[in-house]
Amino acid sequence: MRVVKGLVKGPFKNEAAFKAAVLKVWEKTLARFTHFQIENEEKEPGMPDILSISSVSPAYFTEFKVSNKDGVIRFESTQPAFYKRNEHLDISILAWDVPRQRVVEITPEEVIAQKSLSLKIPEETNEVD
Repeated sequence: MRVVKGLVKGPFKNEAAFKAAVLKVWEKTLARFTHFQIENEEKEPGMPDILSISSVSPAYFTEFKVSNKDGVIRFESTQPAFYKRNEHLDISILAWDVPRQRVVEITPEEVIAQKSLSLKIPEETNEVD
């Protein structure tokens, strides 16, 4: 788990607002990628929210989460299962840490290791720009 500094500034009321803010930044900073929102009732259960594709780079998936006031993120039961089944895919989880007002990147391996659908974001994590 690591803090992603300078990506977006909150606070965010919900996951949709957080995702929209990140996508707005990505449209400018990751212009070589096309970002597809893949949330619909027909998607593979547990599939992340965004698929980013470029002709010159590997595709990757991003799941967006917003913690509760205690810094706890809740996952659907299908999400860790999807991460485990598709460990060969490049997937990251970006979370807005409500109590500390920061973006945190979480790996699928960290979610799977929890053996729970809840993950508490620690106060201390590595920071990256």
